[in-house]
Amino acid sequence: MSVVRAGISGIVLPTVFPSLDHALPILWERVRPLPIRAAHRDFIRICIGPGGGDGIARCLARGGRWSVTLYVGELTNWTAHPITITTYRP
Repeated sequence: MSVVRAGISGIVLPTVFPSLDHALPILWERVRPLPIRAAHRDFIRICIGPGGGDGIARCLARGGRWSVTLYVGELTNWTAHPITITTYRP
């Protein structure tokens, strides 16, 4: 697979990584301590957390892009932060 560009709006600037395996731990470390909405935390952990990434890799192989919105905060006071990962050919 080609290199990937990954970022989280307002949290991690889009960055080019040599592979998805390099990008996911960085994204996860930035997201893990945040107050992610409880109903959303497990989904995000499965996507970008330890051992995750299989679904993302399949999406990247098919269409070159994967994205989801990360919801940070409490039920009545939260912000949306799109996570975007794309294949990138320098």
